[in-house]
Amino acid sequence: MAALLGNPGREYERTRHNIGFMLADLAAERLARGVKWRDWKGLGLYLEFEAAGRRVYLLKPQTYMNLSGAAVQSLAGFYKIPPSGVLAAYDDLALPFGKLRMRKGGSAGSHNGMASVISSVGQELPRLRLGIGPRPANIPGKNFVLSAFSKEEGGRLADFLDRACTALKDAFEDGVENAMNRCNYDGDKPVS
Repeated sequence: MAALLGNPGREYERTRHNIGFMLADLAAERLARGVKWRDWKGLGLYLEFEAAGRRVYLLKPQTYMNLSGAAVQSLAGFYKIPPSGVLAAYDDLALPFGKLRMRKGGSAGSHNGMASVISSVGQELPRLRLGIGPRPANIPGKNFVLSAFSKEEGGRLADFLDRACTALKDAFEDGVENAMNRCNYDGDKPVS
């Protein structure tokens, strides 16, 4: 299962905070190939498809970012998916724009949506952090994440999302450990 975090509503569609939803839509198009999003108990939109002979679920929580955990817990609980089987993908200010970082566990950092997911399903769930930084010092974090990508970032966004979609596909097909080894590799050196 992948929980791809963002905020519902047109006003948030193209903001940095919604890069998880952008990834969800691309993954639905490329990996689920025409499967339609369905309502999950008013908490989110989900779809299911096969990858490497396994059933995979994508979830876009519709509870707003800071309450994402309720939707994740509900879907994961219904399908009896343990925390280790829930991959959360979300925007991360601590990483430069375009950087991907996959981990098997850890803290939420300053991300309230991820904090909600951890509070609801546990800390040891894999995550795919999608770099949207750095934040200019003169712009508060909330304002920055709720703003649109710059023109320069917009020009690189398709490639960034393509690489993130490949990381998701790798996790579904080859497992998180193998996907991490590929995703966290930067040129000639592994990314810590």
